[in-house]
Amino acid sequence: MLRFFNNKIMKKKFTKKELPSELPVFPLSNAIFFPNTLLPLNIFEPRYKQMTEHAIENDNMIGMVQSVQNKDSNKKDIYNIGCVGFIEYHSNTPDGRYLINLKGITRFNIEKEIKTENLYRTFAINYNGFEKDLENEEVLKINTLNLIEKTKKLFNKHQLSTNWKIVEKVEPAQLINSLSMICPFTISEKQRLLETMSIKERNDVLNQIINFYILGNNENNQNIH
Repeated sequence: MLRFFNNKIMKKKFTKKELPSELPVFPLSNAIFFPNTLLPLNIFEPRYKQMTEHAIENDNMIGMVQSVQNKDSNKKDIYNIGCVGFIEYHSNTPDGRYLINLKGITRFNIEKEIKTENLYRTFAINYNGFEKDLENEEVLKINTLNLIEKTKKLFNKHQLSTNWKIVEKVEPAQLINSLSMICPFTISEKQRLLETMSIKERNDVLNQIINFYILGNNENNQNIH
């Protein structure tokens, strides 16, 4: 889990003009990430291997969105908001897989799907409302020690572990984003965190969800929307 707390800042900075208006998208349930966070991925399905190869040949960008099962069909739907990732590192394994590290750039809105001959899905997107993702957001004073103590209780409850000495040294924004990514929340709870507009709002929602779990209010498989 410690790889999610990597606080190295991406060397390349992007402007809105450099970002694509069409993007290959990797739908993955229960997986979110944020600008300036790191998402390691193990790519083994043929369609997403093709997507990775095409991205490496072009701008190194792919979009991550959460998928959700459509109750009325076997087709998986996706949420309308995801995050653009830049492939900072990639390698091939002897059995043909790709290991990649995605660095988050900015969140995006999906407009419509674009028909292609590729195995993977491509969408027209925009970045309306997420302009601040490309800036260094000013972080207000946040009591992350209290957040860490509550997260320890959550991890113990779910028999999860990490090196808390390292976690305690992570700066607030990185900590809040990384905990939002790795905590054992539902798909809808994670999407709610992804769609928050500021670190302060995300911290408030994160604390609310963790409180809900450590107080034992999930006994009836309820979740916070």
